[in-house]
Amino acid sequence: MEHGYLILAILALLFIGIYGYSYVPIILEKRKEKQLKIEQVELQEVRKKDNLIKQELRDERLNKSLKRSAEIRKELQRLEQMKKNRGSLFEDELNQMKVEKMKKQQAG
Repeated sequence: MEHGYLILAILALLFIGIYGYSYVPIILEKRKEKQLKIEQVELQEVRKKDNLIKQELRDERLNKSLKRSAEIRKELQRLEQMKKNRGSLFEDELNQMKVEKMKKQQAG
């Protein structure tokens, strides 16, 4: 019986070792899953940041193009107004010349 406790201790250590050996892959797999989840979360955050930056660039380009479009529209309206004003000036000059021609015909 002297060595009975020693044999029981060795058997207990043997079973604990076998249980630990069989449980180690499960622990390692759980660690890998946690690490993969962390990496996926980081990757999603990076993607969100990239998408936000790209959206800001698109918005900036859109604002620039809208502003340029408004400038072009204003310039076209200004040119149209100048064209109308010039047309009325030509009409005034044409009417003036007609009046002078009629005066010459009546005087002559």
